[in-house]
Amino acid sequence: MSKIMKSELLADVINSIYAVARRRTSCKFADESIETALKTLEQKYNFLKYVNVNKDTASDTGLSINVSTDIDSINSKMIGKAIESIIRVVYNDLNEEAGLYFITELKEHAGDRITQGIIDCEVDLDQVQIEQHFAYMRKDRKKIITKSLQEGKIDSFERENLLGYTWTNVSSWKHDPGSKYCTLYDKEGKVLDRLNLDRIIQNYVEKLSGYMEEDPGEIEKQTRLYEKEYKLLKLLLERDMDAETAMHILNISNEELTNMIRKLSEMEMLQYVSYDTIELTDEGINYLAEDKKTKKEE
Repeated sequence: MSKIMKSELLADVINSIYAVARRRTSCKFADESIETALKTLEQKYNFLKYVNVNKDTASDTGLSINVSTDIDSINSKMIGKAIESIIRVVYNDLNEEAGLYFITELKEHAGDRITQGIIDCEVDLDQVQIEQHFAYMRKDRKKIITKSLQEGKIDSFERENLLGYTWTNVSSWKHDPGSKYCTLYDKEGKVLDRLNLDRIIQNYVEKLSGYMEEDPGEIEKQTRLYEKEYKLLKLLLERDMDAETAMHILNISNEELTNMIRKLSEMEMLQYVSYDTIELTDEGINYLAEDKKTKKEE
């Protein structure tokens, strides 16, 4: 694969960001987002003044992007920081319309050569996507709380309560011998929550003793999370797919997939959002983020 010039890389990245933004919103909104991003970031990365972007209705892409070859002399790491900043600014500008798979679509549109060029400039696209997932899920949670407030399901003093219940709602609890989970029930006998006793006890002891060490629960989780389970988590982070696609990519049977989902659900890394739909939990996303961070440091 031939080495790509920085001026070409920057032009292709902007074009790909624009293409994804246009597909998710409109040409006008995408135009404004790119223009705003470049104007805003030019104060920090003055070499962006060498980037000239104009609307071009005659072009298939809808944009005419000219990047001066003067940029080729700029340090690769600085180019990478500018690229990452443009991605973040446009993604935030698109807000909800950007969705969970903005980075995945960006890589698909850009292709392997440009994607590798971005990585060579020290941009961790996987980490950016993980952070965007966190942001998306926080917004989603905020919406649920706001809606509950509007419908009178949550009192105003509970606005910051992400659990969705308080101790006054707990009528009873049950702990089966040998299980590390405690189940809480409300007055109607409905399950309010399942608490991980290992983590609660450890947090209690560490807090009172002032002793901090790597969480044994996390170590156990890492040893139990086998290669294909890890791949499944990564696939769910990177794309929206059905069971057939997952089985094909992982080369597993329906029974194996079911067992993997069950195991990951028990480990609180996956959750069912409907009868036949699963998604990553915050725990699952955080695991991938921490694992990636650890591998990067090694």
